[in-house]
Amino acid sequence: MTLKSKSRFRKILVRAILAVLIVFIVVIISLSLWIELELKKICETATQKYSGDKVEALILSVETKRYGLDVPLYKANNGYIWALGQLGDKRSLPFLRSISTGKPCDHETNLCQEEIQEAIQKLESNKFNLPKFLWRGIVN
Repeated sequence: MTLKSKSRFRKILVRAILAVLIVFIVVIISLSLWIELELKKICETATQKYSGDKVEALILSVETKRYGLDVPLYKANNGYIWALGQLGDKRSLPFLRSISTGKPCDHETNLCQEEIQEAIQKLESNKFNLPKFLWRGIVN
């Protein structure tokens, strides 16, 4: 390889790496915004039905067997549980522990035990909570 072709190869390689990084950043930002919008929609649905803050409304939404939703009840409840984990408010821990059965998931009829366990683990860990940081506007 000549010096000129090596230089050209390096330029192409640098451009390719930059393009991949830009695509990666755009994908991460897009996913983050999509998750934020989903979280906001779930919180708004819960707070329209129940008074109180988002955590209280989400808990009440799971506790109450209310039908007439656009999605099946178990799917809505699993969304509420997911939102509790994303919000990062430790007040929801006692409730999440109370609905945890430790049994395998039956996604067709019951709450997703994996989602409950994931929310509990996220809330119990003392690590930096990225979702709570990213969506602090929704949390507050």
